[in-house]
Parts: sequence; C-alpha cells; structure tokens
Amino acid sequence: MQIRSFVYSSILCCISSATLAQNSKFSGPYAQFGIGYQTASPSFSNTSLSAVGQTLTPTVSVSNASGFTGTVAAGYNFFSGTPLLLGLGIEYTPFPTSNATASASYSGSVGTYQDSASVRVNNSLNIFIAPGLALDQNKLLYGKVGYTGSSANGVNTDFYMGGTSLGFGYKQIISEGFYGFAEYNYVNYGSLNRSLSGNLKTSANVSVPATLNSTVTATSTNLLFGLGYQF
Repeated sequence: MQIRSFVYSSILCCISSATLAQNSKFSGPYAQFGIGYQTASPSFSNTSLSAVGQTLTPTVSVSNASGFTGTVAAGYNFFSGTPLLLGLGIEYTPFPTSNATASASYSGSVGTYQDSASVRVNNSLNIFIAPGLALDQNKLLYGKVGYTGSSANGVNTDFYMGGTSLGFGYKQIISEGFYGFAEYNYVNYGSLNRSLSGNLKTSANVSVPATLNSTVTATSTNLLFGLGYQF
C-alpha cells in the first residue's frame, strides 16, 4: 500500500512539474536591459624587450579596470514540455571599460627602459545559449554559454578580441510580462601577441630604439541587475 501511494505521489509530482512548465511565463521572445559593475583584468606573459641587438627581460606591472557597465539584450526561450527551457540570445554592451594600464621597466648593464600603455574594451557583442530551469510559472534559474567579440583601443592601435563567455542568473516575473533579473558573467577574451615601440637609454645616456613584445590575455567579469519584458 505504501509503495502504491509513493508511485501515485511521484506521478502527481511529475504531472504537476510538467503543468508548471507548460504554463511558464518565460517561454517565447523577450527583451531586457541591465546595469551593474564590471572589472576587466589584463595579464602579460612571454614579455621581452629587444634593443641594441639583445633580448632583455623587463619587469611588467598591471592595473585592472573597474566601473559602471550596462547591457541590452534580446532573445527567445524555447520550451520543451518539461521544467527545462532553452534560450538563444544576443547581448550588446555599449559602454567601454575604463582604462586598464600596464607598465614595463628594465634596468641593467645595457641601460634603462620605461614605458606604459593603456587598453580599454569597447562595443562588446555576446551571442549565447541559455539553458534554464522553471521553478514555477514566475521564476527561472538559467545559465549562459556564448561567444563575445569586442574592439579594443590601446597599445598604439585598435584591435579585436574575442572569446568564450559564461554566466548564470535568476529571473522573476513582476507584473504583466515585466520581470526583474540578477546575473553574473565571465568572459575570457583569449590572447594576442602585441608589440610596443619605445626607446632604451644606454649607460652612455644615448636613446636607442627598443621593441617590447608580449602575449596579452584579458578577462572580464560583471554583475548586473535589470528589467525585461517577456512577450
């Protein structure tokens, strides 16, 4: 008798979950905007300084860039008939990061070198898929996996950076299709080889051309809060 009751209860739970999923208010198209805080973190490796026919090893220091950010996004949540949803979306960040700066220095028998550069990321575009779990009609937990491409300004030139994005968040219907959300995102922009031209001052106090070469890697994180509309 207890086994039969357990089976009936399990069936009722499954039916109830499926019913909630079928009535989820998060299926279909949506649009949203969010504001929050972002940190961009560059790093440098394989750094070398070429001057006077030698390859030297400089010291590199880096500062992160943190500040306000905002995004606009649109997408579509497909519904599979279970509490699970699968979303596709595109997200645009119109606000550039503040400048992250890096400085390189060398002091030795060959001479001395000192130079610095700043980099900031602009116009990030993220294309993602977003698997979600409908907790009930009005609540949704979701993750994000995608590709982010951005233009960057600095190191004497403009260049492109692109890489993987990961995130997770929570949405809740407020009223008549409007919902609020909170979201955390991480982007790894991959690595690029960059060169910076400068001058090394020899021990005889003569300036000679020098080239700083390095592999630049950049990541960023953000925490967003926002509003959206589920059509």
